Amino acid sequence: MLSVVALTACAPGATGGGSTRLAGLTLVPAPGGLDVAGSGGREIGFGRDRPGVLDTVARIEGVAPRPVPCGSGRDAYATAGGLRLVFRGRTFVGWDSVSDRAGLSCA
Repeated sequence: MLSVVALTACAPGATGGGSTRLAGLTLVPAPGGLDVAGSGGREIGFGRDRPGVLDTVARIEGVAPRPVPCGSGRDAYATAGGLRLVFRGRTFVGWDSVSDRAGLSCA
Protein backbone atom coordinates (compact mmCIF):
# COMPACT_ATOMS: atom_id res chain seq x y z
CA MET A 1 0.00 0.00 0.00
CA LEU A 2 2.79 2.45 0.72
CA SER A 3 4.04 2.53 -2.84
CA VAL A 4 0.60 3.38 -4.18
CA VAL A 5 -0.01 5.95 -1.44
CA ALA A 6 3.33 7.57 -2.23
CA LEU A 7 2.36 7.58 -5.87
CA THR A 8 -0.90 9.40 -5.18
CA ALA A 9 0.73 11.90 -2.86
CA CYS A 10 3.56 12.90 -5.17
CA ALA A 11 2.43 12.26 -8.70
CA PRO A 12 2.74 15.13 -11.13
CA GLY A 13 -0.50 15.70 -12.94
CA ALA A 14 -2.65 15.78 -9.84
CA THR A 15 -4.89 18.75 -10.35
CA GLY A 16 -5.69 21.43 -7.83
CA GLY A 17 -8.96 23.14 -7.08
CA GLY A 18 -10.49 20.26 -5.14
CA SER A 19 -9.95 17.61 -7.80
CA THR A 20 -7.53 14.85 -6.93
CA ARG A 21 -7.62 12.95 -10.26
CA LEU A 22 -4.20 11.79 -11.36
CA ALA A 23 -3.67 12.48 -15.06
CA GLY A 24 -2.20 9.73 -17.21
CA LEU A 25 -3.02 6.84 -14.88
CA THR A 26 -5.58 4.10 -15.50
CA LEU A 27 -6.62 0.94 -13.71
CA VAL A 28 -6.02 -2.35 -15.51
CA PRO A 29 -7.54 -5.54 -14.09
CA ALA A 30 -4.86 -8.14 -13.32
CA PRO A 31 -4.78 -11.63 -11.79
CA GLY A 32 -3.34 -10.34 -8.50
CA GLY A 33 -5.38 -7.12 -8.21
CA LEU A 34 -5.20 -3.98 -10.30
CA ASP A 35 -2.25 -2.67 -12.28
CA VAL A 36 -1.87 1.10 -12.51
CA ALA A 37 -0.99 1.80 -16.14
CA GLY A 38 1.18 4.87 -16.60
CA SER A 39 2.72 4.58 -13.13
CA GLY A 40 5.91 2.74 -13.95
CA GLY A 41 4.73 -0.67 -12.73
CA ARG A 42 2.75 0.16 -9.60
CA GLU A 43 -0.17 -2.02 -8.62
CA ILE A 44 -2.98 -2.34 -6.10
CA GLY A 45 -2.64 -5.94 -5.02
CA PHE A 46 -5.07 -8.20 -3.25
CA GLY A 47 -4.56 -8.04 0.51
CA ARG A 48 -4.45 -4.24 0.63
CA ASP A 49 -6.47 -2.28 3.16
CA ARG A 50 -9.92 -1.06 1.98
CA PRO A 51 -9.50 2.68 2.75
CA GLY A 52 -6.21 2.81 0.84
CA VAL A 53 -7.62 0.95 -2.16
CA LEU A 54 -10.74 3.11 -2.35
CA ASP A 55 -8.77 6.35 -1.94
CA THR A 56 -6.24 5.37 -4.61
CA VAL A 57 -8.97 4.30 -7.06
CA ALA A 58 -10.79 7.60 -6.45
CA ARG A 59 -7.62 9.57 -7.19
CA ILE A 60 -6.94 7.64 -10.37
CA GLU A 61 -10.49 7.77 -11.72
CA GLY A 62 -11.45 11.17 -10.34
CA VAL A 63 -14.56 9.81 -8.61
CA ALA A 64 -14.97 7.65 -5.51
CA PRO A 65 -16.14 4.06 -5.97
CA ARG A 66 -19.71 3.62 -4.74
CA PRO A 67 -20.99 0.78 -2.52
CA VAL A 68 -22.99 -1.91 -4.34
CA PRO A 69 -24.70 -5.10 -3.12
CA CYS A 70 -22.52 -8.16 -2.63
CA GLY A 71 -23.23 -11.64 -1.31
CA SER A 72 -21.21 -14.14 0.70
CA GLY A 73 -20.67 -11.73 3.60
CA ARG A 74 -18.46 -9.48 1.50
CA ASP A 75 -18.64 -5.79 0.58
CA ALA A 76 -18.28 -4.40 -2.93
CA TYR A 77 -17.71 -1.03 -4.59
CA ALA A 78 -18.33 -0.12 -8.22
CA THR A 79 -15.69 1.95 -10.00
CA ALA A 80 -16.27 4.52 -12.73
CA GLY A 81 -14.43 2.17 -15.08
CA GLY A 82 -16.95 -0.65 -14.65
CA LEU A 83 -15.17 -2.86 -12.12
CA ARG A 84 -16.66 -4.18 -8.91
CA LEU A 85 -14.03 -4.26 -6.16
CA VAL A 86 -14.66 -6.96 -3.53
CA PHE A 87 -13.59 -6.75 0.12
CA ARG A 88 -13.75 -9.21 3.00
CA GLY A 89 -13.71 -7.09 6.12
CA ARG A 90 -11.11 -4.41 5.43
CA THR A 91 -9.15 -6.47 2.91
CA PHE A 92 -9.23 -6.22 -0.91
CA VAL A 93 -9.87 -9.79 -2.06
CA GLY A 94 -11.13 -9.60 -5.64
CA TRP A 95 -12.63 -7.75 -8.56
CA ASP A 96 -15.08 -8.59 -11.29
CA SER A 97 -16.49 -7.06 -14.45
CA VAL A 98 -19.05 -8.07 -17.04
CA SER A 99 -16.54 -10.31 -18.78
CA ASP A 100 -13.83 -11.29 -16.27
CA ARG A 101 -12.84 -11.63 -12.62
CA ALA A 102 -9.93 -12.39 -10.31
CA GLY A 103 -9.73 -13.33 -6.66
CA LEU A 104 -12.96 -13.69 -4.69
CA SER A 105 -16.29 -12.50 -6.06
CA CYS A 106 -19.67 -11.65 -4.54
CA ALA A 107 -21.24 -14.95 -5.60
